[in-house]
Amino acid sequence: MKAATGTVCSRPVILFIPVSGPQGAGEFYRALTIAHACRARHPGWDLHICVSRDADVEKPGGLGYHTLRDSPTRDTDGVERIMREVRPDLVIFDSTLRQRQLKICRKLGVAKVVYVSSRASSRRRGFGLRKLRALDEHWMITPPAEQRLTHRERLLARVNRRLQLRFFSTLLPPDAPDRALEAVDRAGLPREGHALFVSGGGGGMVDGEPVDRTFQLAARRFHAATGHPTLLVAGPLSSVPLESDPLRLEVRSMCPGDLATMIARAALVVSGGGSLVQQTLAQGRPLLAVPAGGSDQPARLAKLAREEVLQTCATRSEVMASKAATLLQDQDAQSNLVARARALGFRNDMPKVVSAMQQLLAIADFGKVGLRSSDGTPSSTAGSGGEGD
Repeated sequence: MKAATGTVCSRPVILFIPVSGPQGAGEFYRALTIAHACRARHPGWDLHICVSRDADVEKPGGLGYHTLRDSPTRDTDGVERIMREVRPDLVIFDSTLRQRQLKICRKLGVAKVVYVSSRASSRRRGFGLRKLRALDEHWMITPPAEQRLTHRERLLARVNRRLQLRFFSTLLPPDAPDRALEAVDRAGLPREGHALFVSGGGGGMVDGEPVDRTFQLAARRFHAATGHPTLLVAGPLSSVPLESDPLRLEVRSMCPGDLATMIARAALVVSGGGSLVQQTLAQGRPLLAVPAGGSDQPARLAKLAREEVLQTCATRSEVMASKAATLLQDQDAQSNLVARARALGFRNDMPKVVSAMQQLLAIADFGKVGLRSSDGTPSSTAGSGGEGD
């Protein structure tokens, strides 16, 4: 990376290292979404993503993809090989943070290291004492009501005075309101007003049943009961056979931009309990969300349901279909969910993420030691929330 007076270098190299594997793809798609936003705003940036060979995910053009034999958590040798090949200026770990990999960053002279967390367990990982010392920033993707530091986190953060702590809400792709969606248009679905069923990655099991099959059956039951235009995105990790009928379309996967467009155009979204929840709430769509993966999802969804920003139910196709049909007919309930989510501050923070990356690269370019507030202390309110107990 070459210095350029007063500006970020013309071609910085950025490497995303998200968790990935056969049963989950949320972190990979978050990295892909951030990369697309970077490319839209900074087309000269050289963007690379690590991905497990077992993750059957979309790989749109324009980015560098590097295959690992397993999730990066279990393939440090592969991560080191890729870092030596790519020679990144900025590394962004998402939900994986191995001490040895942090040491490799330092050994190879990586200018800045960022960690992204979106669950309580991964957030705790970012506050490990030894790991804290190796980080420049920790980005916490969390609902607005949880955007504050605990007393313990504030104490631990003192280990690294240059550490920047940022809170972000939803990360959405760049807007494309006139985006053409060939598969959807070809199927004859109306441009907007459909019901969207999407679990997320589409891998894994809930209560002994495959998630992709549960969502597929729910979408079919819903359409049979209501006749409403219905779109199922089974998930890139799904394996169910797909069949479509008039006004009911089933597809395996969509790139992040297309999926965001279909969320924005939907009358109702039925999703899993991962990152799709905040995406949907930030786009102001009525949401029925069910646990479809991680052990943290039931409690998270129950809390959001108590806050009245979404509805939830058991992850069973007949229950999901019935609940979705009822919500579709209840305009007051829909309006209340959307208004409540807006009032609580669900929004798209992607512009702030890209700006943070630009700032990091500029600081790395000029050899500064870290991001600090005006009084010389590490800032923990530069994202979208403040700190508190």
